[in-house]
Amino acid sequence: MIKNYFSSGNTSQGFYSFFEYLPYQCDRVFMIKGGPGTGKSTFMKRIAEKMVEEGYDLEKHWCSSDKESLDGVVVPKLKVALLDATAPHLVDPKYPGAVDEIINLGRYWDKSPLRQNKDKIVSLSKGVWNSFQKAYAYLKEAKLIHDEWEDYYLEGMDFQQANCKAEDLIEQILGEQQLAEQLGAERHLFGSAFTAQGTINYFDNITQDMEQRYIIKGRAGTGKSTLVKKVGQAARERGFDVCYGHCSFAPDSVDLLVIDQLKVALLDGTAPHVVDPAYEGDQIVNMLECVDPGVVKNNRRIIANTKRRYQIVIDKAQDMIKQAKFLHDELEDYYIEVMDFDAVEERRQEVEEELLRAENRG
Repeated sequence: MIKNYFSSGNTSQGFYSFFEYLPYQCDRVFMIKGGPGTGKSTFMKRIAEKMVEEGYDLEKHWCSSDKESLDGVVVPKLKVALLDATAPHLVDPKYPGAVDEIINLGRYWDKSPLRQNKDKIVSLSKGVWNSFQKAYAYLKEAKLIHDEWEDYYLEGMDFQQANCKAEDLIEQILGEQQLAEQLGAERHLFGSAFTAQGTINYFDNITQDMEQRYIIKGRAGTGKSTLVKKVGQAARERGFDVCYGHCSFAPDSVDLLVIDQLKVALLDGTAPHVVDPAYEGDQIVNMLECVDPGVVKNNRRIIANTKRRYQIVIDKAQDMIKQAKFLHDELEDYYIEVMDFDAVEERRQEVEEELLRAENRG
């Protein structure tokens, strides 16, 4: 089984990373360094393909700016992770040699042409950075509009009814489970991302092996994230490990919760990641039931107008992320031309063989 995640995001708070949670419970971490176009993603993809051939389950962690590019791979059974350790997710070894190992693909390039094209490389790098900064400014503006959008629903919100829904859900999921001596572990990732190809989500993939899925429906400001957080905290208090999938637009919010030990998931099923019941164990939790419909009706015109304003700004942010991708692709070309990919492939095979030998010894 392959599960797909994002470990970072282009959000209304700028670039937001949960990269520290990528190598979850891993004893070995390979940190891959190198410039754009040096083959980091391909290096990981090919190792992932080999691990699948050998019958291992995998986690693939995709780039939040380019859904075709990998930022990391985790092989849970081997307790091994590989990750892109270059900007913007700079990662350095905590336990060099003992746990962490750096693979520097910069060893396999010819520096002379890069120096000759220094001015163009610097200009493109600055262009990528500037495009992202403009995108983040638009996303920040969109968040202010989204907060205004939320207010029109909060005006009619019955918070006690929302609290009751949360308590009912906790009762359904956790039943008579007693508080544990220690909190369960927590992991934080993204199940979706705002990429150059648009908003991408892996909610169905991440929850495909769950026996019970609670699909939370509602609108901005109807308490979906608060409900998910309450259930997650209650599960941790009873000793269960939980994985939170944060909102790719507003990372303080949570769109997804997985309690793997119970085979239970909660997921936000409203736009932009629409999820509808598809499996026998799916159940809808409708947070709009906690909102006075008369208030929504009275605010319907201004809500529609706010939604339009929000979409206009989001589209501008999308254009800037596309522009960053375009410039990044041009930047990659300078590195692709000077790379010794045969040497990179040889190093990849060495890592692959090392991982498989270690498993056979175990």
